[in-house]
Amino acid sequence: MNLPVKYRPKTFDDVVGQLHVTTTLKNALRSKRISSAYLFTGQKGVGKTTVARIFAKGLNCEKGITQDPCGVCSICREIESGKSMDVLEIDGASNRGIDQIRELRENVRFVPVKARYKVIIIDEVHMLTHEAFNALLKTLEEPPPNVVFIFATTEVRKIPDTVLSRTQKFDFKPLLKNEIINRLEYICKQEQIEYENGSLELIYKASGGSMRDAITLLEQAYIYSNGIIKLNSLREILGILEDEIFVNIFAYARDGKNQEAITLLDNIIMQGYSLHDFYNGLVEHIHLLLRAKLKEEPNIMHKFADTFSVYEIMYFLKIAEDMEYILKNSRHPRVFFDYNLLRFVNVPKIVISSLSAPVTHEGHALEGVKYEDKIKKLIDEFGLKEVDNGHI
Repeated sequence: MNLPVKYRPKTFDDVVGQLHVTTTLKNALRSKRISSAYLFTGQKGVGKTTVARIFAKGLNCEKGITQDPCGVCSICREIESGKSMDVLEIDGASNRGIDQIRELRENVRFVPVKARYKVIIIDEVHMLTHEAFNALLKTLEEPPPNVVFIFATTEVRKIPDTVLSRTQKFDFKPLLKNEIINRLEYICKQEQIEYENGSLELIYKASGGSMRDAITLLEQAYIYSNGIIKLNSLREILGILEDEIFVNIFAYARDGKNQEAITLLDNIIMQGYSLHDFYNGLVEHIHLLLRAKLKEEPNIMHKFADTFSVYEIMYFLKIAEDMEYILKNSRHPRVFFDYNLLRFVNVPKIVISSLSAPVTHEGHALEGVKYEDKIKKLIDEFGLKEVDNGHI
C-alpha cells in the first residue's frame, strides 16, 4: 500500500495546514523572485521535504517557472521519483562532514544537466558539523547562479546564526486535529477503509501533529485489523491506555489509595503495555487536568478540577518529570517508577504537610511565619508566578 507515499501532496494546493508557507512560495514563483537559500523549520512529518520537492518542480517544470507544476513532464516526474540529477536530496545526519560538503560545493559549480535550476535539499541540516557549516557558508556567501539551497530542520536552534542570516526562513506549524482527521477520512474513503467511531481521533492523538505519522499509523492499523479498524486493536498497536485508567489514578490520589494504584499498574503491565505507555497517558491527563483547572476547555478531567489545587497539579507534573528521567536512565525502572507512583498518589498529603510544617532556616524553626509566606515558598520552588493575592 505505502499510503504515506501514495497520498504525499503533489502540488502546493494539496499541502495541509501550511498556507502561510505555500502562499509565499507561490508568490515567489509567480513573480520569479527566487532566493538562493531557504530554511524550512518545524517538527517531523508536517511537510517540509514535501514542500521542498514541490518548489523544486515549480522552478524546473518544462512549462516554465510556475506555481502550478504540471507533474507530468519528464522533469516533474524525475523530481517526484527522486531520480533527477539536478535536484539532490541529502540526509544531513549521514552526510554531515566537511568532505561531503566540499564535494557538494564542487557539484554546484556545474550548470544543471537538464533542469532550469540545480536544487539542493538538505534534510536535518542541523546535524552538520561545525566545519561543514563553515564550508557551506562560503557557498552561501557567493552562491552560484541557478542554484537553490533548501534546508530542512527540526532543531533550528542548532543552526549557526551566520547560516540563518543568509536564508529565507519558513516555520511549519504542527497540524491541527481537524486537519489530520479530515485527511485520514479522505484516505479511508478513497481506499474503502472501514473504522469504528473514535479510531481516527485516536490515531491523531498518537501522531503528535505529524501527518506522515498519522497516515503511517492508519496503514498499520488497517493491515493489523484485516478489515474494519477497531478501537481495542488500535489501542494495542499504539500503546494507548483507556481514559478510565487515568481517571482511576486521580481518584486514588484524591483518596490516598496506595495499594490500588500499584495493583492497577501491575494489571496494565500484565496486559502487555509498557511503563512508557502508562507514562505517556499520565502526562496527557495531567495536562488535561491543568487545562480544566484553568477553565480553558472542558474535558474528561473536568470532574477533578475542583478536587486538586494548582499547587497539587504542579507536584503531579514534577513527579511525572522524575518518572521520565527514570525511564531514560534507571537500571531498575519499575522499582523507582513504583516509588514515584506512590508519591503521585500521596500528593495531597505532601502539599498539606508542606503548608502545615514550620518554616526553618539552618535547622531552626522560624516563629510567626504566615501562611502566605509558605505559599510564596511553594511558588518559588516551582518557578510559578503569583497573581491575585497569593492565588495562581
